[in-house]
Amino acid sequence: MQKKWNFEILSWLFVICFCALIIIPIYMKSGVNYGFYIPNVISITFFLTFTRLLFLLSYTPYARLKWLRFLLIFLPIPLFMYHIDSLYNFQRFIDEEGTISFFNGSNDLNDYNFGKFIKFQFIFFCVGALVTIGLMPVRMIISFWRTTNTKDKV
Repeated sequence: MQKKWNFEILSWLFVICFCALIIIPIYMKSGVNYGFYIPNVISITFFLTFTRLLFLLSYTPYARLKWLRFLLIFLPIPLFMYHIDSLYNFQRFIDEEGTISFFNGSNDLNDYNFGKFIKFQFIFFCVGALVTIGLMPVRMIISFWRTTNTKDKV
């Protein structure tokens, strides 16, 4: 059981470090002009966490908690709606303002390329979070099925 908790703590530390590696350069380059920090952090966190739960559920210390797995069947509904809304708001902002507005209208080619990075990473993590959120109820139903029919599988 101690190994499972160690894996859980290391997984969360990995998520925090990875999220910082993505967000800190954006903050250093654009500062407060980038208004999508919270949806971006949430998308990265849910993408990494739900991907880990999809594939490595049996290595978590709460793999056999029925109430948590039941919650993970219905929790993705509002999470899915939130991510659709944040993706729509980001895409609308990019269409109306453009990525260069993150840098106070700079005309530097490096700012243009970094704006493309911001756009592509946000879309990647948001769509990835949507996919993993959509697969989570299926994985939890499979987990219920396995724990009901077998004693050692999750």
